[in-house]
Amino acid sequence: EEVSRLCAAGQPTIPTTIGQEKAVNPFLRADVPAVAAAVGLPNAPPAQVFAEIRGRKDRF
Repeated sequence: EEVSRLCAAGQPTIPTTIGQEKAVNPFLRADVPAVAAAVGLPNAPPAQVFAEIRGRKDRF
């Protein structure tokens, strides 16, 4: 319903907001300790965590 309403109004139908993405997208959460721990890199710098997440996506 929401998408149909937005389309009819000529509005974009992007499914999330940047705030929602920051809350759930692991690529935007590489600095969160729980995310680092989940990929086996507790206490690693965010860039290393991001690279690990990206590598896993590439191999998925």
